[in-house]
Amino acid sequence: MGLYLKPVIYLLTIVTLFFLTAAALMPSCDPTFNTGFGLGAHTLPPASNVSTAEPTGPYEVGVRFETYCFEGRGVTLNYWYPALPKVGSSPYVSAGGIVGKAVKDASVDSSGGPYPLILFSPGLAAVDDGYYFYTQNLASNGYIVVSIQHFDARNANVTSQKFALALAAIDAAAGNTIDAVIEEYTDFFRETQFALTYRPQEIEFALDQAIQSAGNESSPFFGIINTNNIGMSGHSLGGFYTNIIGGGMPIYCDYLMTPIQQNPDSPVLSEVSPCAFPARQNLSGPFALHDSRIKAIIPLAAPTFLTRSQLARSAAQVKVPMMTITGDNRTSETTSWVQRDIYMNVAGPSYWVKIKDTNHYLVADSYGLNPVLSANMSPEDRANFFDKAAVYMVYSTAFFDYYVKGNETAYTALHTISSSYVKELSSRNYN
Repeated sequence: MGLYLKPVIYLLTIVTLFFLTAAALMPSCDPTFNTGFGLGAHTLPPASNVSTAEPTGPYEVGVRFETYCFEGRGVTLNYWYPALPKVGSSPYVSAGGIVGKAVKDASVDSSGGPYPLILFSPGLAAVDDGYYFYTQNLASNGYIVVSIQHFDARNANVTSQKFALALAAIDAAAGNTIDAVIEEYTDFFRETQFALTYRPQEIEFALDQAIQSAGNESSPFFGIINTNNIGMSGHSLGGFYTNIIGGGMPIYCDYLMTPIQQNPDSPVLSEVSPCAFPARQNLSGPFALHDSRIKAIIPLAAPTFLTRSQLARSAAQVKVPMMTITGDNRTSETTSWVQRDIYMNVAGPSYWVKIKDTNHYLVADSYGLNPVLSANMSPEDRANFFDKAAVYMVYSTAFFDYYVKGNETAYTALHTISSSYVKELSSRNYN
């Protein structure tokens, strides 16, 4: 961000406030807001029609985008669903240049409906269709998957603060990747109060819209969504909010905090508690964000903003079935011990899957297969993409089949090592 004279700042502030106020009053939103492909505010060249892993289920897949006006801005929901594509239809190419088997706006296949609903929350700075193989595969196995184009998808920006960037580099090298990302995006996270000012609201809005579409005769999803069988999954930042909203993991603020933990202006944001911010202080309590409509969750490489001393205590309140899927790359995947601590302390059925030679981007194929980003990955992480993607597909499908659909035949797959790329597979409290 450049330097400006105070009068200019004042004028820009007034103009910005005017347009923000006007936008909130407008009956419709700019459909081009928050669109295009990139990593947050950083635009990336898409891949050149790179094929992703093929779906494993019996259904063909459709993909559909619906944009709504929400809090003065456009929010796009990306539906993946069992479909009946026309013969000869071309497959959808994602914004990131990934090609699968889904066909855009294909007719809905109602033969197996109503289908359970899976709400998907992408990672920080990731676009809604950036997880092609993962969302496509669930749809092919008889789910309606709704992925959200979050505010940060094209608006999150890396800080320009040299101190924060230096600290992020040190933490990443030491394997403290959660802290590294908080420091790398320290300005954005401070402004949005760890995304509490918009992520929970967008997630609830998306879930409400999907449920409403099931009862709307003008919607292509009328009558084919089972609104009593709902699961949630999310990657990275989306995984954190999957734990909080879908899992009911509370954000406690009743413990003794250090002055740094209570200071929202601390230069080291990774040491600050969410409790320091109004967005948490204004909630009715630690469980305020929990949505009991969600019956099972899969956090993918979920970080946390909670004070580490409170992790086990908060995790113990998660009673819905949970499956954690993560890679094993020490310097580019979400800090393993944090994820493991949550897995070991949840009260409900809990599953742990760690994938060999896998980094943070693999499940987000628009990024994992992007030529710019993959050039900086190790040869091990780049190798055998399809085999590693299969691990995500096998276990996520088996988990939701068992705990959302109630399909007991999925039990064996949940407890069987499916591939040499399954580095760790364990479970707790299962039934």
